[in-house]
Amino acid sequence: MRKIIIGAIALALGCATTGQQEQKSQALSAQDQAHQSLQAAADAQKRAVDEQKKAEAAQKDVEDAQRALADAQAKLRGQRVKAQQAQADARRLSEEAHQDATDQQQQALQLQQQDAQQKQALNQDRTQSWTQEQTLSGRVVRRSGDQLRVRTDDQGLMNLDVTDATAVSLDGRSGSLDQIQPGSDVRASYQMIDGKAKALKIDVTSNSPQQEQNTPPPKD
Repeated sequence: MRKIIIGAIALALGCATTGQQEQKSQALSAQDQAHQSLQAAADAQKRAVDEQKKAEAAQKDVEDAQRALADAQAKLRGQRVKAQQAQADARRLSEEAHQDATDQQQQALQLQQQDAQQKQALNQDRTQSWTQEQTLSGRVVRRSGDQLRVRTDDQGLMNLDVTDATAVSLDGRSGSLDQIQPGSDVRASYQMIDGKAKALKIDVTSNSPQQEQNTPPPKD
């Protein structure tokens, strides 16, 4: 009888130990699953951050490309105006130097001008949604580097950036930025790019004091 009682007690202790081990194993398994879930969430968050950085970099690339396109279109429009002005100068010089120029030469120049005007009009239609041409008139205050400071009739002081593509006309003839003097009257067309006025065409009328110097003094 005593052996039976001892065996029953041993069996009960064995069952209790087995139950504790199973509970401990289940607890460890739940902890592992929780850790794996947290790790998966952390990995997903890291991937989300990486993708967001890639999206921001792609957006910056798009903005840089748009800015470069706007600059290229402004340069193209200015070059078209400059080419048209050069053709007009060529026609005038041809008429002055060759009074007996043939009708075919005149027709060729006219066709070139018409072609340039048609291409310019086509380009303006294509780029109208990107850029808008504006005009100003006023008087030159000073010239500094590649920039012309103008006191406008309605906008106050304004800086015009002059580039190689800017067409400059001085008293009706082709000129350059270095020839423009403070006090001269100016009319200009420009485009606003990145907050700066990029000059397309500048027409300058000089207010030279030579006329006063050439006028004889009054007689006594």
